[in-house]
Amino acid sequence: MKKCYIAGKIGDLPMAEVKANFERAKRKVDLLGLYPVSPLELPHDHGKTWSDYMREDLTEMLKCDYVFACYNWRKSPGATIEINLALQVGLNIIHE
Repeated sequence: MKKCYIAGKIGDLPMAEVKANFERAKRKVDLLGLYPVSPLELPHDHGKTWSDYMREDLTEMLKCDYVFACYNWRKSPGATIEINLALQVGLNIIHE
């Protein structure tokens, strides 16, 4: 099954809203017949800086076939990096 990384805003939002947004995205990705890869569910076995999270998330994203761009991705510095990199390396982007 092809994998689809979910890119969306995490920082500066209440965690309940973040979790709800990513759960909704996972359901949409699943309905497309793709395996959802959520950065919220990665093991993150590293330091806890933003840079640490981004390096691990980008590594996992690059293993995917698609990227699902949540509606709020443009408001997130991290998701903006993810989408721009995905475009540069030719990953398929699905916009919410």
